[in-house]
Amino acid sequence: MALKLSKGNWADVKKMQQEKTLQDLTQIISQKNPELFSGNAIASDQYDMAYEIVKTAVWSNEDLPVFEKENYTKLIMGQAAGYGPLLPFFIGEFLGPDGEMYSSTEITEVMVNPRPNKPPIVFYGWHGRQWPADEVYFKDNIEVKNFIQKTCEDSGRSFNEENAIADAWLADGSRLAAFGFKVNPIGPAFTIRKSPLLRPAMPLDKLASFGMFPHLVKEMIIDLLIAGHANIGFFGRTDSGKTTVVRACGEFFDPIERVLIGETSFELSFPHLLNCLNLVEVGFGDHKIITMDDICDALNRNNPDRSIVGEIRGKEIIAASEIAETTSGGFITTGHAGDIDDLRSRFPKMFYRGGMELKREHVDGQLATMFHFLLFFDKPQGTVGEDGKITEGKRTLMSLVEVKKDGNHETIIQFDFDEYAASRRKIRRWIYNKPISSTRLGYISFHGGDVKPEYERVTEKYLYPEEE
Repeated sequence: MALKLSKGNWADVKKMQQEKTLQDLTQIISQKNPELFSGNAIASDQYDMAYEIVKTAVWSNEDLPVFEKENYTKLIMGQAAGYGPLLPFFIGEFLGPDGEMYSSTEITEVMVNPRPNKPPIVFYGWHGRQWPADEVYFKDNIEVKNFIQKTCEDSGRSFNEENAIADAWLADGSRLAAFGFKVNPIGPAFTIRKSPLLRPAMPLDKLASFGMFPHLVKEMIIDLLIAGHANIGFFGRTDSGKTTVVRACGEFFDPIERVLIGETSFELSFPHLLNCLNLVEVGFGDHKIITMDDICDALNRNNPDRSIVGEIRGKEIIAASEIAETTSGGFITTGHAGDIDDLRSRFPKMFYRGGMELKREHVDGQLATMFHFLLFFDKPQGTVGEDGKITEGKRTLMSLVEVKKDGNHETIIQFDFDEYAASRRKIRRWIYNKPISSTRLGYISFHGGDVKPEYERVTEKYLYPEEE
């Protein structure tokens, strides 16, 4: 009897066989070790133990070719941890752009983009910029769609033609934002913003040594803004470093303080604070069950010593303003604005989204009721040196602004754009324009701040980063 060849693509047949083998192996391991697939992410300190369990099961399977066993081990571990093929960016080490191995805790986010007639490409956020990964993590758009749908299903969301833009959460608290179908005709894409539980906060000392701001600003943040329970707004575009600075500030919160946090997604974590609560928006599909408005109202009713709202984008500004006005001290928020003029322009629009009119002549007064200080951040474009190496754009403090009770505002410290341009982007320095007003320093001192002589007068006009 002659052999009959079945119709179809041999690569598709092989892929189906691999998927069935993977499914069978996963089922066997799951039956013996149900805790590995319980829906909870594998903690990094339990990873090695889980890996040995999976590796033993895979390598004892005599039907698998030896050269495929390591790959199957990685695939099953990715399923168990909830990260799929992206596991190296969350647990263990990854290959950096310079060919060296680095801890996955340094990665802030992972992005997957489709490409015509090519496997999807993966980018990862590391040291303030996005880098393309060399390896192929998803073979095609179908694998990307399956990953998104599985993640969405696990968190009670849908990803389909009717819900082509979706937000979902991984078991560890990382947030997935995905879009596909007709919204993106090339193929599905997503970004995962890693949970703060997976990313240790960067100390303020480190941020200063990286050249994000001068030493004097670091000391002001600690002695005046945090210790003095000032109301602070950290503003800047996406990836400018505002949330990074807020997390760094948490190191200097008094451990006995009651700190309440309201966020649209889980980005802030202060493990050393025992009396700290994180409240996050809750939704099902496109419907918000618990909104930022609800969370802000709850914060007001729970008598916090310090309140954090991250971040204000629209109508939640109304409830956030009430928190700022009623918190005993230490209201902190973040938002998108490049400078004080940008923020003044955005405020009426945000109030309008909340159903309230804020006339432009009242904007400065509203800012004065909410904030004592505003810090603005940005990140310049990276440059390519003569040796061909890329120098990443450094997250940078643009200005530190004092908001006065009468509605006026004074720029205390600002980045020196003129010197930066004249030196062809080589010299980074700040201008210390004037000291903080005596009235504000008095308020800060009364609320626990440490007012040092260098905060009361300008002794050095130009401030340079520690790295130089």
